[in-house]
Amino acid sequence: MSSEAEVPPDALVLRFKPMDPERCMKRLNQDYRDTGDYSLSVFVGTQRQGETVDALKLRLLAASELQGMRPESNKVYYVCTRAEKLLERKFTFRKDESEDEVAEHYSVYFGSAAPTLEDIERFLEAFDDAPEKRS
Repeated sequence: MSSEAEVPPDALVLRFKPMDPERCMKRLNQDYRDTGDYSLSVFVGTQRQGETVDALKLRLLAASELQGMRPESNKVYYVCTRAEKLLERKFTFRKDESEDEVAEHYSVYFGSAAPTLEDIERFLEAFDDAPEKRS
């Protein structure tokens, strides 16, 4: 079960694959069967005082590993420059009520009805065009 979460508009959002509409649709439907929510996983953080954007990215990557994302199978990631881009597109962020979830892990909620490919494209358009690779 998950509940809506407040995310600052200037927060950095990191999303792993899949990043193409058809594969995202498959993932959304699979996760719906498992959780009852149409949502996609992301990692979210805001810069701490004195922290660079690159350091924030590294912190989110480290959090993803704590959440069980294997670096060898996720060599590429996308970054949404600000959570505001998703919020403007009427998406909301949710937190699982699991004790195992790291603080930086969120889900972007698509709503209670099955999403369309247009909904998924609206989500994907919020992310940078060029993927960044783990260093």
